[in-house]
Amino acid sequence: MGEQFEFTAWSIYTGPTLLAPIIPDPNCPWVVGRWDAVNDNISSGEIRKDIDQRITAVVERFKSVIPLYTTHNRHFVIPEFFFRCKQGPYPYVKVDGQNYPFEYIRMQMQQQLQAVIPKDNNYYMVIIGSVLTSNVEDYDALLNSPPVQERLEDLNNILVSKPKLAHATGHTAWRRHAVIHPQLLRANPDLDALKERMKSYRANPLCTVRNRGVCYFFNATMMDAPQSWVYEKQNESTVDLTMGVIDEHGMLATGGMLTEWMANYPSYSILNGDKQTDASSSNARFTPDFMGNVDVGVEICLDHRLQRLRRTVDMTIQNGAAADNFPLFKQMIPSGGMQILDYSVAADRSSVIFNADGCDKIYYVYTDPDSAILDGDAGLFKGITCGVYNQSIQSKWQGNDGNTYYSHSQMAFCTNTSSIGGFNNALGLNNVKATTYNGSDTQPSNMLTDSYVLTVELVGMTTDLFGAGTGDIHNYFPKT
Repeated sequence: MGEQFEFTAWSIYTGPTLLAPIIPDPNCPWVVGRWDAVNDNISSGEIRKDIDQRITAVVERFKSVIPLYTTHNRHFVIPEFFFRCKQGPYPYVKVDGQNYPFEYIRMQMQQQLQAVIPKDNNYYMVIIGSVLTSNVEDYDALLNSPPVQERLEDLNNILVSKPKLAHATGHTAWRRHAVIHPQLLRANPDLDALKERMKSYRANPLCTVRNRGVCYFFNATMMDAPQSWVYEKQNESTVDLTMGVIDEHGMLATGGMLTEWMANYPSYSILNGDKQTDASSSNARFTPDFMGNVDVGVEICLDHRLQRLRRTVDMTIQNGAAADNFPLFKQMIPSGGMQILDYSVAADRSSVIFNADGCDKIYYVYTDPDSAILDGDAGLFKGITCGVYNQSIQSKWQGNDGNTYYSHSQMAFCTNTSSIGGFNNALGLNNVKATTYNGSDTQPSNMLTDSYVLTVELVGMTTDLFGAGTGDIHNYFPKT
């Protein structure tokens, strides 16, 4: 199967810049930082300006790759958090007089992809990472409201050390969860108080933020228009937004942004399965036309670590699910600080898992920040990380703020004898894992994974949309 598929990731740093931990403690999961964008304010015109430039960038990068493809099944994936503005989530404003930001992005991307995909009888799948949106129209009113000001005062009272970190240097990983370092544990009253306060704020959000993306599927010879599916992140990470900024007085401020201590994701359940059953669904599984009775799954970042797609494998209508949830034919992971984890693989035998990340390195052990592949340098890699035999590309960027940032991509296939079944919640990480290699840990192999050649093409353009340039293109093409 491997020789039938090609995969491309636009590897670009999509996180905020001027990153620094809000408390100078290696166990602090919260950061201050600013989002790079081109909108001057949150008026409809300015938000549309930012969105249009991001759409144009995606289409131009995608167009540049089309002539390189040679197979019938072509995939282009960008990381999580590609679409956002200076305030973080796009506000709830109609950017063209009719559509709110997410609907506008979905419609415009579909029209522009349809215009550039040739009638060559090939199948194209484009996954646009994710889009941050909120249910707030007037950000100034919210940020100046008594509840926000009360929380801001409360947080500043907790942060007694008031570190002036807004221009800190050195790499601060904007990872999607807290990584606790037992060897560095020590008493920190500020951090302990902050953890308790953040629990309270998360339980009482002042606004709603959504983290959604769109997957497009199109064969211009056989279809009148692209199919598209909305997928939505279920699990809110520790730092899907920043905490704000540290101002010139060493005090925490919002910086005009929606912050981690204001917002929360909407809650929904996968107890009935995770397969899309109607056009308004934002579940993680769907079945494109012409692919038979198989599932494609798109899992945003922390959803992968928490085994979202793995948890629903083998849920069936017969057993009460809304639809049958098969092991996946393709498991796609757009992320901002995630990589493929063996206990989260939900792919069927001989099926692919592909990760396009916009925020971090690749680690041999995901929870060990000192275990980065290639000693933290940019380059190509083949081997086992987090129990998964994969081919990967790691990129390293110098940000406009002087800090170092990362992005990466990964591709793995399950072996032709791999087998996973229904998920037992009581077993958690110890459920049966898919097999991604034959042989030993020291001499792994997988005919499909090994059949690909990796190349990197530097985009090399300046931009105000992102804080570390326009990244590069990671190509995973089968050997000819």
